[in-house]
Amino acid sequence: MNWLSILRFEFTYRRNRPATYLFFALLLGVSFATVATDLIQGLSGGAIKDNATMVVARISLVLFMLMGVLISSAIMGVSVVRDFECRIDALFFTKPIRRWEFLTGRYLGAMLVLLVTLAAIPLGLMLGEVAPWRNADRLLPFKAATYWQPYWMIIVPNALIVGSIFFTVGALSRKMLVVFTQGMVFLMLYLLSGTLLSQMDRRETAALLDPFGLRAVGYSTQYWSISQQNNQLLPLSDMLLWNRLLWVGIAGLALLATYRFFSYQPTNGLLKRKKETQKRADLNASALRRPLAQVRRSFGQGAWFSNLGHLTLFYAKVVMKDLPFLALCIGGLGMFLFSALDNAGGWYGSRTLPTTYVMLSKMGLFTGLFLFILMILYVGDLIWKERDVRINLISDALPVPNWVPLLSKYLGLGLAFFLMITLAVGLGMLMQVIRGGGALIDLSVYAKSLYGGSLLSLLTFMLLGFFIHTLVNNKFAGHALLVLFFVALGVLSYLGIEHRLLLFDSASLGTYSDMNGYGHQVAPFAWTTLYWSAFGALLFAGAVVLSVRGSEELLKLRLLMGRHQLTRPVLTVGLMMLVVFISSGSYVYYNTNVLNEYKNSKAAEAELSRYEKTLKKFADLPQPRLTRVTINVDLFPETRDFAATGWYILKNKTARPIPEIHLQTYDADEMQVKQLRLSVPNRVDDRYVADFAYHIYHLDRSLQPGDSVRLDFDVLYRTRGFKNGRANIDIVQNGTFFTNDYFPSIGYNERYELKDDDKRKDNGLKPTERMRAQNDPTGRRQSVFGDDADQIRFAMTISTTPEQTAIAPGYLRKEWTKTGPDGKPRRYFNYQMDSSIANFYSIVSAHYLVKKEQYAGSSGKPVSLEIYYHPGHTHNLDRMMRALKASLDYYQANYGPFQHRQLRIMEFPRYRGYAQSFANTIPFGEDMGFVADIDDTKDIDMPFFVTAHETAHQWWGHQVTEANVKGSAMLSESLAEYSALMVMKQHYPNERMQAFLGYELDYYLRGRQAETRKEQPLSQCENQSYIHYNKGALVLYALQDQLGEGPINQALQNYRNRWNTARVAKTGIYPTAADLTAELRAVTPDSLRGLLDDWVNAITLYELKTDQVAAKPVGKSYDVTLTVDAQKVRADSLGNETPRPLNEWIWVGVYAPKAKGNQPEKLLYYQRHHIMKSRQTITVRVDQKPERAGIDPLNLLIDRHPKDNIKSLDL
Repeated sequence: MNWLSILRFEFTYRRNRPATYLFFALLLGVSFATVATDLIQGLSGGAIKDNATMVVARISLVLFMLMGVLISSAIMGVSVVRDFECRIDALFFTKPIRRWEFLTGRYLGAMLVLLVTLAAIPLGLMLGEVAPWRNADRLLPFKAATYWQPYWMIIVPNALIVGSIFFTVGALSRKMLVVFTQGMVFLMLYLLSGTLLSQMDRRETAALLDPFGLRAVGYSTQYWSISQQNNQLLPLSDMLLWNRLLWVGIAGLALLATYRFFSYQPTNGLLKRKKETQKRADLNASALRRPLAQVRRSFGQGAWFSNLGHLTLFYAKVVMKDLPFLALCIGGLGMFLFSALDNAGGWYGSRTLPTTYVMLSKMGLFTGLFLFILMILYVGDLIWKERDVRINLISDALPVPNWVPLLSKYLGLGLAFFLMITLAVGLGMLMQVIRGGGALIDLSVYAKSLYGGSLLSLLTFMLLGFFIHTLVNNKFAGHALLVLFFVALGVLSYLGIEHRLLLFDSASLGTYSDMNGYGHQVAPFAWTTLYWSAFGALLFAGAVVLSVRGSEELLKLRLLMGRHQLTRPVLTVGLMMLVVFISSGSYVYYNTNVLNEYKNSKAAEAELSRYEKTLKKFADLPQPRLTRVTINVDLFPETRDFAATGWYILKNKTARPIPEIHLQTYDADEMQVKQLRLSVPNRVDDRYVADFAYHIYHLDRSLQPGDSVRLDFDVLYRTRGFKNGRANIDIVQNGTFFTNDYFPSIGYNERYELKDDDKRKDNGLKPTERMRAQNDPTGRRQSVFGDDADQIRFAMTISTTPEQTAIAPGYLRKEWTKTGPDGKPRRYFNYQMDSSIANFYSIVSAHYLVKKEQYAGSSGKPVSLEIYYHPGHTHNLDRMMRALKASLDYYQANYGPFQHRQLRIMEFPRYRGYAQSFANTIPFGEDMGFVADIDDTKDIDMPFFVTAHETAHQWWGHQVTEANVKGSAMLSESLAEYSALMVMKQHYPNERMQAFLGYELDYYLRGRQAETRKEQPLSQCENQSYIHYNKGALVLYALQDQLGEGPINQALQNYRNRWNTARVAKTGIYPTAADLTAELRAVTPDSLRGLLDDWVNAITLYELKTDQVAAKPVGKSYDVTLTVDAQKVRADSLGNETPRPLNEWIWVGVYAPKAKGNQPEKLLYYQRHHIMKSRQTITVRVDQKPERAGIDPLNLLIDRHPKDNIKSLDL
């Protein structure tokens, strides 16, 4: 028998196994369903077609990771372990087969089967494309290469890599559990590479570490446009090639190790056998010396519970001593320690203080995914424990009921997980202490999240796992079904199944906040957990009844024998769990479907569609606008309710009479409209109130131009139980923050429309533009804050609980305490604004401490600066206060005076991760700066930057409010981002600014890749954050670099003076990006106006590269010669590019050797050079020894490959 005979045998054996066809059918079916149904929408959408090359490549990789790895372990691992598990290895190895022939035949036979099986992925994807119900608009012309290139470039190498390592592990360990464990090692490496992605300088390492190549593909295509993703095949880039070579090399070494260490002999070495023999002899001798114990036989319930305790400890020790369990736990905890110590991964590479919830997020992979995978492996391993070692007939003959061994295995595994989670808690607290956060340790948060959350979820899934394994009575099938069950849970939402009563263990504690804890999320979590735990207990009772005992393994026979297992204790427990299951489920249903209305995603989309179809006809009706708002709000944080009464003054600012007034109230089950009353005679049309909360008032006498009417309203927002989905996070026990969206507005509201074109088409709607065109007359007469007001006079009185402080825009005129409408003492705050503001205001209430300073600064005008913060969140208050002062100084000096006497920051819970600027108030997310951990020697100061950005909105957004048309965000967000950068520039050197600009460039380019509709130029952006934040900052910063800071600031001051709200009030016309561009053009020399147009009105990209760099000493100086390549292109909205002539002044920089510590590198030379050719040589002289040099070192230009701008040199 030679290797070819063994190959044929292995291939034939696999070909005749039903599992092989099951694997192929499974891959084929899932691949087909992914493309042929809505499942693909998570990877495609909009302009990116469903069969785009990048979409197909990603699907292929994801399917291999989710299913291919498991199938690879089953085929490659079993091929070499099978002989040992079937106990025929001794017989087989008596044949005259050389070692290399045995291994080669087994390996190649199994690998051939694996490759054929994995071919089901491209086949299924292709069949999905031609499914007759597929929407042709979502597809590109068919290209076979789109499907087969990822197969040969990614899947086949991955099969060789993971298959070889699975084969090695199986050959050397001779245990399938160890083979499955190796799959976890692959997952660990993939996840470890993911922890490195947030730091730009580590992405190459992350791409290399990923054994599946997904990170390498992502790195190679990270800045691809829509057009490239649709049409371009995967590039065999340097990174992808190195990744493949590295892991194929590792796989080759694994195969060499297999040949070197594989032996036909039993796995126990001679030394170990001698030790075992000596140990047995010692035990026998010891037994002979001991007197025989008196034995008393007991078979009662006391003995059963005694056995249960002993067996529980026994199985816990079995699990925890198992090498795969230990290895994976150590690996998972090691990943947690690495992540906790590194602490990177935040916004712009920022870091956070070692709070308890930060530690929980760092250990989430271990306590979540890792332990769940271990649960899947060890539930089956424990159930099959006795059968695997062939002692099941002995143990099954013992006089104990079925529930004792089964429950002891369950409790033993649960105990092992409890101890691992406890170890994770200990390590988490240790990390907090090491990082100086010992005072931030909160044991109650660890307990709620890990023991009340993660451990309970594990225990619930274990109940399901024991039932599935008992039912199917096949270890591998049980593992596979559990994995498929997890996958199915993620797919059910696409099928419209979203109710927590139908999604197994769908309870979640949600996000933790220092301010509000888990808050209102605890009750739905507890009831849903109780419901699914009771259901799991019923399944476990079924497992007890169907347990395999003796040699009767057929399900039919077990069902017949199971009647004898329905003893009184089993029935009693089962009935109790049934009662708990029904009662808790009924309570959940009462909350989600009776107290609240349940709608799945499809139903919610259909409702938005009906809103537009029914009411769009009213969108352009002339309506009055608010001119005055006075509201009284009673907040009830403990019940998450509020009551509001108020009145508006509505004025007809049009040139025509208005015969009817349309009102939109907040459309939610919780909102009750108790009164809406106009001060003039009218007739109410309530046809649309029930469905859309849309009210129409036909006036007996039309409202004439210039006339006003008063609207009084009385609304009650009452939280009733809990909803099926995510609960309201605006109104909470501590840290309420909501806006005027909750109060009545005027006219049709476009915010209630469906925005996604694919969903619009599914609901019978035509595609729509994201925003109105700049020359749209209606859009120019609307502010970005809405069409129901221009500027308003504002006053608000808020009452809340005595321990909380309530804040709204304006100045605090009065504060008092009295008994409220609920009969309890309440604290009242009256705020009034002394000037008109935008119809954009907020209400914030929490238990606060406050830091106050009176600051006059360079302007001489005193401003009260206040930061309201959660007790204990003091770490960054000084940074934020410095940022307020620095911002006021810079903005008043360059843009104009600050319009208020007071500026407040108020912290709100981290359920929402942003800050938002209202008139003289800035609600500020807990995670946006209060818990940042800034190292001044290397980190970007995000609390400082965000504070400066939001302060800038007091000018850009409030002093100048833009029209509600394309490009509007450039006038607010881009200007605020640029202004914050200029404040940063006053405090940080160019070298430090480079880090921030590098992130801005990266976020913009990544945003281009994530775009699904069309990219717009900066001046036409449609609320595309990657454009108006990231590109806007880069463009405006580069413009001030080209034109000078003074001219740009003069243009911005002119823009403010020309378009401030007082001027707009006279004309009724709001500014657009064209108006700002005109001011910029006015200060731009003729030679640079083309550049202004390239950057603002077009999509312009650069390809800059330092190809060669050399230096030679010249006396005490050095001449540095650079050869640089440069190209400039203009892209359309899909990313199709056209070359453009190059005529730019671009910076060239030379760096000194890096200093010790975290100090940034020093620029020895930094000057502009005129770049007009695609290849140019530049020589500069520096006074110190240089280390690196290149073009555009600070990333001022939008270059898709900025890493090759700088090159090291050798002297």
